[in-house]
Amino acid sequence: MTHGPEHKAHNARPLVEGTGRLEAFSDGVFAIVVTLLIIEVHLPPLVGSGSQAMLDALGEIAPKLVSFTVSFATVAIYWVNHHHFFSRVTHTDWKLLWANNLLLFWLTVVPFTTAVVGDHPMEPVAVFIYGVNLALAAGSFSLMAWYVFFKGDLISSAVPGYERRHELRRAIIGAVVYLAAALIGLVAPPIAILLFLILPLAWVVPSLLDSGADDPA
Repeated sequence: MTHGPEHKAHNARPLVEGTGRLEAFSDGVFAIVVTLLIIEVHLPPLVGSGSQAMLDALGEIAPKLVSFTVSFATVAIYWVNHHHFFSRVTHTDWKLLWANNLLLFWLTVVPFTTAVVGDHPMEPVAVFIYGVNLALAAGSFSLMAWYVFFKGDLISSAVPGYERRHELRRAIIGAVVYLAAALIGLVAPPIAILLFLILPLAWVVPSLLDSGADDPA
């Protein structure tokens, strides 16, 4: 399969070769998001002086530090998967650009929801909002993957169909599990927060690999 002029005419939509501008814009947004995460963390005024006063102040912002760590790791894992994902995409079109923008939108909301859950870590609604934010980001990645793999057919032909299906399933599962964790947060915030810490680890290593194996299906 090639993405030459015939492919462009067949799909009746303009295709742009390469993904450089999309990736450059996305990298800039990712960088801003992780920067805003730490900006939301402030040490409160010390009550008294000495080491104990400092330890008390650090203890007061401990929930903020935990939420920052979870969100930084989550956004970093999104960036790794985003980079790996686009290493196999050969062309872009306007629909892909907007699908990517939707993902970036939900990621730019993460500093806000991180601050909310950091200020109110045991508040069910705060935890729920944070989980829904992550679920919507994962859902946006799923939408982008579906479009690239199947609807727009913008990925290298070297990636076989079963790997495309596997990668899409992983993305959808992530969205569903994050939504489930958000719902758990309404009744058990500590459990939901633990899930938010553990869940991203499943995507530390991107799975869309050119393995060259036969389709097991």
